[in-house]
Amino acid sequence: MLRWRARRRPDFPVTWYQGRERTLDEMNRTSSELAAGLVDGLGIEPGDRVAILDKNSDDYIELLFALDKAGAVACPVNWRLTAPEVAKVVGDAEPKALVVSDDLRQNADQVSCRVLAYADLPRINGGADPHRDAEESVTWQLYTSGTTGVPKGAMLTNLNLFALSGSLPMEIKGTDEYGRSLVAMPLYHIGGCGWALGAISAGCTAVLVRDFIPKDVLKIIIEQRINTAFLVPAALLFLTSLPESQGADYSALKNIAYGASPITPDLLKRSIQTFGCRFTQVYGLTETTGAVTFLQQEDHVGERFLSCGRSGFGHDLKVVGPDGKELPLGEIGEIVYQGPGTMAGYWRKERETNDAIRDGWFHTGDAGTIDADGFIYIKDRIKDMIISGGENIYPAEVEAILAGNPKIADVAVIGIPDDTWGETVKAIVIRKPDSGLTSEELINWSKDKLAGFKRPHSVDFVEAIPRNPSGKILKKDLRAPYWVGHERAVH
Repeated sequence: MLRWRARRRPDFPVTWYQGRERTLDEMNRTSSELAAGLVDGLGIEPGDRVAILDKNSDDYIELLFALDKAGAVACPVNWRLTAPEVAKVVGDAEPKALVVSDDLRQNADQVSCRVLAYADLPRINGGADPHRDAEESVTWQLYTSGTTGVPKGAMLTNLNLFALSGSLPMEIKGTDEYGRSLVAMPLYHIGGCGWALGAISAGCTAVLVRDFIPKDVLKIIIEQRINTAFLVPAALLFLTSLPESQGADYSALKNIAYGASPITPDLLKRSIQTFGCRFTQVYGLTETTGAVTFLQQEDHVGERFLSCGRSGFGHDLKVVGPDGKELPLGEIGEIVYQGPGTMAGYWRKERETNDAIRDGWFHTGDAGTIDADGFIYIKDRIKDMIISGGENIYPAEVEAILAGNPKIADVAVIGIPDDTWGETVKAIVIRKPDSGLTSEELINWSKDKLAGFKRPHSVDFVEAIPRNPSGKILKKDLRAPYWVGHERAVH
């Protein structure tokens, strides 16, 4: 795709980052030189993993292309993770190297592989592309934690990414060739790297934002004449809360895609009033290579307002019961997916892969319904996953860390509604006798053990945690009091 785009219009800027533009011809040439250096200088071979720990930048985009040209697999790592959490993910990937930015070097202190800065990466001037992948070859390995708290690397192939880059411009109206698209979500997330790839594939300039500082992002949207963007609801809340967001010149904006967590009606209405462009809701998972359903602007009416839209081109979804059989329209069951976005599987986790993909259908873990017109409505989560600000949080992982506190006898973690983040983490704790543990003490204790978005925002102390006869925590019972008044158990 990059080679083809570079031949088509070599002088067009493929990226904009902090005032610097890089043309398609330059990106194609330098990524080839970097790929040749990785092969000859670092001994990277097809199928080798290379991890990346960085925030959004044009260097990051160049490295993604270079790794693909070298036949290697890029493993982006969540930069919000603590050093032990980074070490766990990198340890699972077993990469040949970890490439880290200078400002995040301390987060890589506990990894066992070779650690390199961008400046350390070898390049061969005039180097040719050393490798061309087959369509079934894995190109990206994006990490999503499992319900057991063990990180899982979802392996995405060239064919997966080809399907993503083809469907986005088809469904996100306004993604026009030679436009400008905002990449403000982190590149370790499918909502960041997937959106960037889709924008570049469509012929747009990817306008990269390193840190989401609302005033700065708003300024970029206006001054860079952004045409399209993908933003999580929390980002829309921050932007529309700025006084200077009202009455600004958004005449270039054509469409804002939003997703990764549900949006409230009030926030969506305020966002539409503020920006005055189309809004398209998207739903998908890392394992489906991002968005597979789309709720178009004209469908934000009536009951459909609570829908996540209809399946995009080539994507099939249905609702099934526990036996895997399709349910009648309107009945609640598990949403399952089949299509070109289905991941190749979880890295070195055959059992988890087989549990997730059954008879060719990927089981999302989301409970919902489908109506006669194909609109899908998410009602609850079959899994216990919490989504806070677009980040997936698995209670088992947080529970395992909190259980290590010497003053805790038992703990359960749930998600509760939050108007800013959608959901936040609440810990339900049984204290050891006479421990005197306080909420503030526990939250502070967890700061160097859990990323900020995973840490409890609040703590309730109880005498007992409800469990079924087999000992499983009854999360539904714990969640129920906090979700009273909500039409669905996701916020």
